[in-house]
Amino acid sequence: MPLPDVIAFEVARAVRLAEGVHGVEAVITALSRLEPVSVRALARAADLPVPIVAAVCGELRKRGVVSEERPVQFTIEGRGRLASEVATVEASCPTCGGRGVALSPKIARLRRGLAALSDAAPAPLVELDQCHCTPKTKLRRVLAMHAGDAINGRRILLLGDDDLLSITLLRFIRQFGGTVEQLVVADIDTRLLEFIARELEGAPFPFACVEWDIRRPRAGRFDTVVTDPPYTAAGGRLFLQRAIESLAGPGSQIFFSFGSRRPGVQAELQRAIVESGLEIRSLTRDFNDYVGAGVLGGTSHLYHLTVPSRGRPSAGPLYTGG
Repeated sequence: MPLPDVIAFEVARAVRLAEGVHGVEAVITALSRLEPVSVRALARAADLPVPIVAAVCGELRKRGVVSEERPVQFTIEGRGRLASEVATVEASCPTCGGRGVALSPKIARLRRGLAALSDAAPAPLVELDQCHCTPKTKLRRVLAMHAGDAINGRRILLLGDDDLLSITLLRFIRQFGGTVEQLVVADIDTRLLEFIARELEGAPFPFACVEWDIRRPRAGRFDTVVTDPPYTAAGGRLFLQRAIESLAGPGSQIFFSFGSRRPGVQAELQRAIVESGLEIRSLTRDFNDYVGAGVLGGTSHLYHLTVPSRGRPSAGPLYTGG
């Protein structure tokens, strides 16, 4: 353990940390790798809510491990105690930031108008948990879809689109070619739907902007569904259910962003994914960056889910060489 048992236990108890000493260890390990670092970035690295990480750092300051200086950093004593315990080797991809998708100069040019686009869009509604993702994130999502062959010739459903992915898709297609068979934007926010419909005028593919309260079932047949739901267990399950109901069948894909850092919520979502029969093709942590969303560390994970072929299981060889 990076810290003496008693200190880690005291800090976890003082903060009432559900993760216990392991949560304190996660903060210390991330700090040793990143210091000096903002609380927000530290929370993202430790995969804990920002207020919790701030409280942990406060308790560590009381015990002389973390300095009073900002951004967060060890005291000389704290650094000396931990230097031999914690590896500081950086293993993430230097060009993609560990996200698996790097923006080439050609694609990065599309960022120029996306910030202005977000400024012109209706302001986020807090009561709907709306929070705009950054222009880079919009492009990364489109590239992730492109890499999964989930755009060209596909029927695409966006379950909620305060991130304006529909307009980003249009600009991507105009820049690089291809098309979609159909694009449907479904949202409860009529202001947003009207804005998107105006921006999509003249698109080289059929589109529709549909008012939909996610609590009501709705039939659909789509090859690709993209959604970024509220980061609660109930919200994640409901949006996942509606996304599944909208799929065309085997080979269909879901790009599902989810950022809860509450204990057990990610595990509950993953259990729901497995029980639904979907395959997790990839899970990229902290794939999405948001403007604001401080409590979440400003990020969420991207789940790339697919509907597997329903092949009949067989009792074949136990080992691959058998």
